[in-house]
Order: sequence, then C-alpha cells, then structure tokens
Amino acid sequence: MEKKMDIFQKIIYILFLWSIHLQGGDCGTVQTTASLTGTIGGPVDFTCTYTLGANESVISSLIIWKAETQSAVFENIATFSPPGGDPPKFLTTESALKLRDRTDLLNVTDMGSNSYSVVMRVREVECSDENKYQCSVTFMNPSVGPVLETSETVFTAQAPGENPYNVPVPNPSNIEENMKIDLSCTANVGKPPGQIKWWRFREGITAPVLMGTSSETPQVQAGVCDYNVTFSIQPVVTKDDDQSVWRCSVDNVLLSSVSDLNKPNQETERINVYYKVGVPSITNSPNNLEYSVGSSVTLTCTAKGNPSPDTNIDKNINKYEWTFKANSEDNATVLTAVGGQLTLNNLQESQTGTYTCTAFNGFNGKVFNSSASQMLQIVKTTTTSTTTPSTIPSTAGPTGNPVTEPRLDSDGGLSGGAIAGIVIGVIVILVLIAVAVVCFCKSRQSKADSFEEPPEKPIRNNQNLAYVTTPDIVNNDKSSPFYQQEKKQYNTDMQYADLTFDDKPRSRKPIQLYDTGLNNSPYTDVMMPSV
Repeated sequence: MEKKMDIFQKIIYILFLWSIHLQGGDCGTVQTTASLTGTIGGPVDFTCTYTLGANESVISSLIIWKAETQSAVFENIATFSPPGGDPPKFLTTESALKLRDRTDLLNVTDMGSNSYSVVMRVREVECSDENKYQCSVTFMNPSVGPVLETSETVFTAQAPGENPYNVPVPNPSNIEENMKIDLSCTANVGKPPGQIKWWRFREGITAPVLMGTSSETPQVQAGVCDYNVTFSIQPVVTKDDDQSVWRCSVDNVLLSSVSDLNKPNQETERINVYYKVGVPSITNSPNNLEYSVGSSVTLTCTAKGNPSPDTNIDKNINKYEWTFKANSEDNATVLTAVGGQLTLNNLQESQTGTYTCTAFNGFNGKVFNSSASQMLQIVKTTTTSTTTPSTIPSTAGPTGNPVTEPRLDSDGGLSGGAIAGIVIGVIVILVLIAVAVVCFCKSRQSKADSFEEPPEKPIRNNQNLAYVTTPDIVNNDKSSPFYQQEKKQYNTDMQYADLTFDDKPRSRKPIQLYDTGLNNSPYTDVMMPSV
C-alpha cells in the first residue's frame, strides 16, 4: 500500500511540474520557522502552516513532514490530511522509525482565514534530531491542477552544562603559605559550549570570590552536543586560605536563569595551609595596673598558627613557653604553665618583673616561634580591713552565728562597696546620737518649766488642819530586839498632820506645808482632792 502511495505521489509530482510548465498561475502557500531550537530531554513542536488560495483544496495524505538524509534528499516521516480526512500516520522510512516512539502527530487544525496548522511534536529531544526538515503540501487548483508547495526549517539541539567529571584535588597536597598550587577541572560545558569558572570560599566568609573563567571555545558540530573543556588555575595561597574550599562550576546560556551557587559544580575538600605562628596576645585576669602582695593573677597567651601551639600533635614543637626576668640583665627563668595559661598565686614583691610568652609551631621540617611580654608590678598595701555591710559569708563563729569578713578588692584593699557601707554606718550612728541629745534636752526643759510656775492656789487655802498623836508603828513593835532600848531613848508617841483639800478641781501642784508649832513629825498624811 505504501509503495502504491509513493508511486501515486510521483505521478502527482510529474503532473504538477507539467501543469506549471504549461499554464503557470497562483496557488496556496506553506510556512515554517526558518530555525528551531530544542533542549535535549525536552519537547519541541515542528509546526507547518498552509493557506488555501481561492477555490483551492488540499489533497488528502499529501501534507508531509520530511527529514534530510546524508545524501541531501528529503525522506518522508509522516503524512497528514485536511480536517475531516484520514488521521496522520508515520511511514516506515529510517527517519520515521527514529522519531515514532517519542513523537506525537497532531490532527490538522483550522486556524481560520483558510489557514491550517500541521504539528509534529517531539516529546524528548535527542542530539541526533539536529537536522533540516521540510513540510510539503499538495494543493488542487481548479485552473492549474495539482500544485506542490514546500517550506524548510533547520533544527538545532541545545544541551546544558553538566557537573565536572571529578572532584578537584589541589597539587601539591602538602601546602604552605605563599605557595603556588595547581587546580584543574574538566567538564562538559554543553551546547552551545559554555565556560568553566573557579570560585574560592574562605572560612567565615559567605560570598565566594571568582578566581578565573575559561576562554576556550570548542568548534560546534552538527549532531554533537557534548563539548568537554579543561580549565586550570595556579593561585598563590596565604594563611587566610587555610580551610578554604575551591569550586569548579559550569555555565552556559541554558543556565543563565540559575544562580552561580546552584550551577553544576564540584568542590575540593577543605585545603590545609600551613603557616608560621604569629605574635602572641597576652591577657591578665584580673586586669590591673598593680597587684598587691598576697593576691593572684592569671596570664593567658594565645597565638595563631597552623599547626596551632595548642595542638596535641608533636607537643615538643607545637607549644607555649613562659619565662620571667626581674631585671633586663637577669637570666630568664622558665616557669611552669598549663598550655598558654600561667597562674601566679600569693604574689610577692620579688615577683615584680617581665613575663614573656613564646609560642612555637613547626611543619615540613621547619620550626617557628614568636614572643610577647607583659610587665607585672607587685606592691605592698596599707589598707586595713574593716567589717562593713558589704560582706561575704564565712564559717560560723564561737556563738554559732556566721562570721563575716569585709569584702576586699583584687589588690587586697577595701572594695568600693565596703567603703560605702562604712560611711553609711557612721552617718546613721551620728544621726541617732543627735536625736537622743535633742530628746534629752527637751525632757529637762519640760521638768524645769513645771517647777517654775507660780502656785495657782493661795497658801494654806484650808485652815481646818487636824493634828493627832499616834503611836509610832515602828518603835512600838515589841517583837523587835531593839524595842527596850528604843523605848527608853525615844519618845514613841509621834504627831501626824492630816492635810486635806477641797474637792473643787483646780491645780494638782503641791502646796507649801508650814511648821505647825508642834514637835517635828517625820510623817504627814496628805489627802489630795478628788477629780
């Protein structure tokens, strides 16, 4: 059947040429995109648009997509019919077999205004699809007869760059500062061919630095989509490159929308850069200008290097060493320290002098060192300790109550809090004394005023005084062992004066008692007025 179709098409083609030769005339048109691109692995539509002339039609199954062969002739891939005609179908040619398993043939679509669309859709593009394609349409013209019209399109496959083939490794592997290293990277840069870029990522810095871009541009060939490029750089590394990462990435036009950090890449492991130890830094704790006798201080020495003086690797080389000189002309005394930390307790004046920290490190058979010094001044203090409200707890005293001691500053003297407590305590005591003095004076003044007031009542305002003779209660006590002696010596009868006031409320101030003319009476009864 297909052979008969080919024979029939040849006959139609001959008739077409014959009709054009004899009559000439206008007919329908066919259009395709002159150039078409597609990405490997993605879809692409081969679209052909034809337009009918006046009173024209298209012969069924004579709408054909073709591909060029190596002999520069076009080979049929698939046939189509106008709307309502036979469904599209693949032929059995080599070009058709190459596409049929990953290509869809769409029915011819009426676009309006006597225009129609013929689409052959490739679902997954392959690099071998790069070729020249042709769309042919046979029109039936009432005045001319069969007319064949064609249009060609050139298809180009594109491919994105791929990850570099191997993880890059710096050479040499044993790297020192100020050494030139070699970094090499090979990758498929895609089609159209792209570039390789080298980036440096330093530790603690987020943004990478572009260190180089390849300039090689491979010659593009039809049907070839892999273009391998090798790009090397020879940077000089410094101590700042220790623990850095170097990245080889691939870039081409298909990756233009992808950020540099996300483009295909491979990275080195963190590279180790050996560098000599730097000048140490010394810190004091506490940080004072002078230290009192008996106090303590800790000196801490730190220095950067690779390997670090702190490392546990080869401690005979990588280490800190502390020395002391009381005077510049003295020999240095090596001190015992824990790593870079030197602790001095119970300081004495003889420890005044210069303390020097020397940091050591070594690599590749070389040893390096660097030193820094710190002057300490130890002085006696005359500050006496005084217990103040600012205290720290201690052990219990003899009474079982906690004993407190004054809080001292770092050089053995009273702290600012202790001094403030003493001042406040003295002020409070002075205020209490002043208040007591004022109260005492007011009390004395009040008593003096009470006796200086003149009497409000007339003297002897009551003339009705009664005098009675009453036995002496004490001397008449017969049980007393001295009764007989007192009886003979003393008059046991004593006079009592009874003093009464009227009941009118007046003043409670005492009145003057006058001599009654009687024998002196040591006892007097006074009855105060009722209130």
